[in-house]
Amino acid sequence: MKRVLRFLPFLLLLMSFGSIAYGQFHGPGSEVRLYTVKEVKESASKLDRSDTIVKLRGYIIKQVNKDTFEFKDSTGKIRIELENNVMPSRTFDDKTEVVLTGEVDYDFLEGTEIEVELIEFVE
Repeated sequence: MKRVLRFLPFLLLLMSFGSIAYGQFHGPGSEVRLYTVKEVKESASKLDRSDTIVKLRGYIIKQVNKDTFEFKDSTGKIRIELENNVMPSRTFDDKTEVVLTGEVDYDFLEGTEIEVELIEFVE
């Protein structure tokens, strides 16, 4: 018991450092811009190379396979990759408006795809 009490202050100190490490920068250049499908497709190579995070507003209209879906906004359609850990617990359909946040994955032969990191429902 004495051993545990001796290490308790040290453990609490370590835990406080862990919470500091998860802060995020909120300032110039940290905002994620809302793109259209057309803009993403036209700049796909550049966005992929720079690891730019993009946001798209529209509808997930079709499931292609296990983790590939088709997304649509007013300017066009694009494939998105949606892993199980990103899939929301709330059900949705092709008429549910969403905002996707993710990285652009461009391949000359396979085309452009968004690797989704976050789905938000538009209320």
